[in-house]
Amino acid sequence: MIGLVAVLSAGLAACSEKGGAEKFVGTWTYAGAITVGATCGDYPPFDLTGDMVTIAAPDSTHLVVDLAGYCTVNFNVDGHTATAAANQNCTFPIPNVGPTSVSITKWTLTLSSDDVVASDFLGGVLICTATGTGTLTRVGDAGTTGGNDAGDGGTD
Repeated sequence: MIGLVAVLSAGLAACSEKGGAEKFVGTWTYAGAITVGATCGDYPPFDLTGDMVTIAAPDSTHLVVDLAGYCTVNFNVDGHTATAAANQNCTFPIPNVGPTSVSITKWTLTLSSDDVVASDFLGGVLICTATGTGTLTRVGDAGTTGGNDAGDGGTD
């Protein structure tokens, strides 16, 4: 009987925690930049620091990420890692070039805590490579339970 109670208690505790895609849902601030490969010219990095990122989860294994209006990208979630689905683009205002479509080769988001996500981006611009690493820090919880609401009394 004690063993059954312990198993049921553990199961209830697991159900009350966020799982899968829900852990990513919310509003985040990005810190990092996108850099076009040096072989394509001397372009300064495009700084994304301070830009807002909104993440929604249509189900437990998928995310829709809006990167400050530059693009909306679909991701597949496996545990604490989300990977961008193939054949997607972002349009960044690359310094000295202007709005440029960057095709996503690889973009992963990895939860390092409930409120911090590491971002690793690899893309292509014509024959050039675009890379970027950054950090997303949670600023709002988008109405889900168990997350940080930035101490604002529940308003996001």
